[in-house]
Amino acid sequence: MKAVIGDITKVSADVIVNAANGMGPMGGGVAFAIKKAGGKVIEEEAIEVCKKLDPQPGDVYVTTAGALNAKYIFHAVTMKYPAEKSNIEIVRKCLNNLITKAREMKVKSMVIPALATGVGGVSKKEAAKVFKEILKNVEDIDITVMDINEDFIEYINEN
Repeated sequence: MKAVIGDITKVSADVIVNAANGMGPMGGGVAFAIKKAGGKVIEEEAIEVCKKLDPQPGDVYVTTAGALNAKYIFHAVTMKYPAEKSNIEIVRKCLNNLITKAREMKVKSMVIPALATGVGGVSKKEAAKVFKEILKNVEDIDITVMDINEDFIEYINEN
């Protein structure tokens, strides 16, 4: 796992992870950036998938990546409804489910943002601790943690 400061919508990877709600609309934070760069088609697909699957916090669902340089968007559901508060246990469940889904789909590279640390309200320091704990030993997937916020990346890179 490596952690870098950057714009997740500008990377090339098998999977770009979205910090999602369980309803599909992509109105803020990372989700809005992904929709803006990749096209409204991602949001339309997300809404359809949510209607069918009714994903709950901690779940991960998949859509195409629109115009982004990725095969898929993995939507990590950090909250059921847009702009709800999240918590560290949901982040933990999302990360574990992201790894499981990536292995199921034979994904080789995945870029993950600072899940639930924006509108979700989870402490960046606490989230970074859980990211390191869960992702540090994953060797079969090339994982990049990327955020536009340098604080989060610094917390990840601390020993």
